[in-house]
Amino acid sequence: MLKKLLLIGAFLSVTEAHADATIDDLYATAAIIKNKIDLSTQTFARYGAGTADLMAHQGKIVETGISSYALINTDMVTNYNAAVNKVIATSYLNAKEVFLVEHTESISKMHVAINELVGATSKISTVAVVAELAIDADTTQEQLQVQQALVQTDMTITEADVTEYNTALVNVETFAQQAGAFLSAANDTSITSAVDSYSAQNNIAVASYSAIEYTQNIDKFVINYGTNLYMSFQGSFTDKMVTASDLYVNTSYNQ
Repeated sequence: MLKKLLLIGAFLSVTEAHADATIDDLYATAAIIKNKIDLSTQTFARYGAGTADLMAHQGKIVETGISSYALINTDMVTNYNAAVNKVIATSYLNAKEVFLVEHTESISKMHVAINELVGATSKISTVAVVAELAIDADTTQEQLQVQQALVQTDMTITEADVTEYNTALVNVETFAQQAGAFLSAANDTSITSAVDSYSAQNNIAVASYSAIEYTQNIDKFVINYGTNLYMSFQGSFTDKMVTASDLYVNTSYNQ
């Protein structure tokens, strides 16, 4: 059955915490081996009452195969080691910490995109030079000077350079958007509490998600935990949206 949690600016009450499935598995596999060790320690690896040593000193004969109850087999070792490796590989961050990690990663990607945009802009910056030349070229002589400048220096731009510029520009927008959304989610206790609660109810680590996405035009977060588990929340950040008018407040722009 598909398990989903949908929040629309809502809050899900926190339930009692449960160990993540990886921890449960670690305990289960370790406990099996521990029981074998305990059995061995009590009867074979010490001296005194109830031990194989005492029986031997008293002339009593332990049955063949009695040690098998304390033997550790290959499956036990394999299962235990696999559980250890799963725990090592699993992140046990809570929701706030997860959102902050995603925020930091998005900020880093945004900075890379900004640097790429600066580089791409420099490749097509000749357009600005041409604009300066052409803006005041009202007389025939001035227009001839513009023409001569264009003949002497290649001031055309390529589709490839423009594509690089456009791609970098959109990437800055995308990662800035994601970074802002993740930080807002991290600072919203109703969201972090709901995510932590959902994780606890389903015995999964918050950071075990397969994908986490934010879509700005519908103000919606979706966190996927594989094929059968996911949660979403929507409408939480309507007061945090930045429009073109807000961003370009000191700059003219054309839609």
